[in-house]
Amino acid sequence: MNLLRLNALHGFEYQHPREKKAMRALQETKGIERVVKKFYDMGIEKIIKLQSTGSSLEASPDAFPELNRLLDSACSILQVPVRPELYIRRSEDLDAITLGVDHPIILITSECVNRCTHQELLFVFGRQLAHIQNNHILYKEIGFIFPELIDTLAPVTLGLSSILSGGLRYALFYWDQMAEFTADRGGLLTCQDVSAAKQYLAKVAGLPEKHWGDFDLDAFDRQAKAFELEDEKTFEKFMRYLFGNSTMAIARGHELIQWIEWGDFSALMTLHGR
Repeated sequence: MNLLRLNALHGFEYQHPREKKAMRALQETKGIERVVKKFYDMGIEKIIKLQSTGSSLEASPDAFPELNRLLDSACSILQVPVRPELYIRRSEDLDAITLGVDHPIILITSECVNRCTHQELLFVFGRQLAHIQNNHILYKEIGFIFPELIDTLAPVTLGLSSILSGGLRYALFYWDQMAEFTADRGGLLTCQDVSAAKQYLAKVAGLPEKHWGDFDLDAFDRQAKAFELEDEKTFEKFMRYLFGNSTMAIARGHELIQWIEWGDFSALMTLHGR
């Protein structure tokens, strides 16, 4: 499959409207500037990166040439100027995370490397590059660390615990969920394979491995298309209070399929593809 490079593509062109709205709400939420300042003052990003790289395997080009070629392709397709370092972390999840605002690193799970096809890996890498391209990393890192350490940090953060337990915590959580919709669009723009994107989401949703070769993606389509709440207010409440830290794979499938059927994916490929 000949993959097109997307010349002069900007993140805002494929940013999900719900994520855009949630980002604006988060940035206007009382306390967020204070949280960001404390995050930098305490050097938390450095701590997170040290902990992550200290417990993950560096995936150098010499040791993992094919994996690095896929990441290089993803960077070339989305025209991301800074190529992230690559690590593999032990996990049974089919996932990856990106850390580092200025010097990003991607940590892909061992299960993802073992179980995903090349096209699915391009989708995964594209998702992470979309987080970079859309300036998600800082808020993602804050989301990683603060919910677990609120009580521990409270004595030295001048009351941030009480702030995060209210509106800011919900604003951060809701934005984080919406950012995954944007990331999926970046993943599809990278792999340029609708079936691979759907197959990956089906796997994340729970598709048993013994059915990976014979699963009818039309079944995934039907379920994803049927997943629709009546209005945005209900949707927001549902995402905030019911999903928790779930993968949202079916909800994500619904949003991605809708974006494809509206013609926005094809329009961006036509406009920027070279």
